[in-house]
Amino acid sequence: PSAPEIDGKKVSEWVETVTKDESARKRALAVEALSKAWTEKRNDQGLFYIGRALRLDTSAAVRTQAALVLGGLREAEVLYLIEKKENLAVKDLVDALGKEKESRVRREIAKTIGRFPRVAKMAVPELTATLKDPEPATRVAAAEALSTTGTDGKSAAAGLAPLLADDDRAVKRAAVIALGRITPEGSATVADTMAKMLATEKDPDMRVELITSLGLLGEKSPDVVAALAALLAAPEDDLRRRAVRTLGSFGPGAAPAADALYKIAATDKAKDVRVDAVRGFGSAVGPAGVKARVKDLLALLADPDYEVRMAVVEEIGALGNELIADQETIKALRVRLSDPHLKVRDAVKTAINKIEKKPEPKKEP
Repeated sequence: PSAPEIDGKKVSEWVETVTKDESARKRALAVEALSKAWTEKRNDQGLFYIGRALRLDTSAAVRTQAALVLGGLREAEVLYLIEKKENLAVKDLVDALGKEKESRVRREIAKTIGRFPRVAKMAVPELTATLKDPEPATRVAAAEALSTTGTDGKSAAAGLAPLLADDDRAVKRAAVIALGRITPEGSATVADTMAKMLATEKDPDMRVELITSLGLLGEKSPDVVAALAALLAAPEDDLRRRAVRTLGSFGPGAAPAADALYKIAATDKAKDVRVDAVRGFGSAVGPAGVKARVKDLLALLADPDYEVRMAVVEEIGALGNELIADQETIKALRVRLSDPHLKVRDAVKTAINKIEKKPEPKKEP
C-alpha cells in the first residue's frame, strides 16, 4: 500500500521537516500534521516524532506545540499507548518535564500530564520538582496534575506543603486541593496548617477547598475541630453545611463540637443545615451520647420542617432496644404518630418497632 498522506504530504516528508527544517514555524506545522498521522491514520511515526520534538527541538514554540498536541489525545488513546505501545510519547512527556528549561513549556507539559491520571502517577518526581518553578501558573499546573495521582502522589507532600504559604492565591488553592487528595505523608501537620488558614481566610471559595481537604485528610485534632466549629457561625449557608458535614464525618472525633452542632440543629435558618447538624450531632456524641441527651433531641421535634423531625426520629430510633425502659421517650415518639407528615409518621413507627423489639435470646455456647 502507498504511504499515507497528511495535508498533501507523505508522513516521511513531515518527519523530514520536523527534524531538519530551520524554520521553527514549519516544524510546528509539522508537529500538527504528525498528530493527524496518529489520530487519522494510526501511524506510530507521528507520535514518535512529536515526542522527539518535545524533548529535543531547540524552539520553545515547537516544544509547546508538541505538548499541546499530546494534550489533545483522548484518555483511551493514552491508556492504549501505555499498555500496548510501551509508553510511546507518554515517556517523552515525563522525560521532557524533567529536563525542560522554559517555564511556559513546563506549564503546558504539566497541564497535559494533568489531563491523564495514569501519566501523572508516572511523573510524580518531575511534577514535584516543577512545584519550585518561578512562574505561578506553572506551579499551579504541577499541583493540579499531582491532585489526580491519589496515594501514588503522597511523596509530593514535601513539595506541596510550602505552597500553602505561597504569595499567589491560585497556587495556594491548588496546593490545598492537591494535599487533600494524595493522602500525604505528615497529614496531621498539613491538616493543622490548613486549620490555621481556615481561621483567618476570608475568601469563601478558598474556605470551601480548605473544608473539603480537611474532610478528605480526616485528621481530627482539636485545632481542626475548633476551626470547623468556628465556621458554624459563617453567614454563607454552603460553608455552614460543609462544616457540619465534615464534622459529622469525624464521628466521636468531633465530640468537642457537639454543643455547637446541637445549637445549629436548633437555630440555623437553613433547613438542610439543621438536618445535617442533627446527623452530625448524633455522630459526634455516639450512641451513648444520644441516649444521654435524648431529651435535647426530642426538643427538636418542634421544628417546622419535616426533614428535621424525621432526622431526629431516625437518630433516636437507631438506639433500638437501648431505650426499651425509657417510657418518657417512647411516649414522646407516640405523640408523633399524628405528625402532619407521612414520612415522619412512618419513621416514628419504625423507631418504636426498633425500640420495643425484644432482643434475641443469647444462645448457650
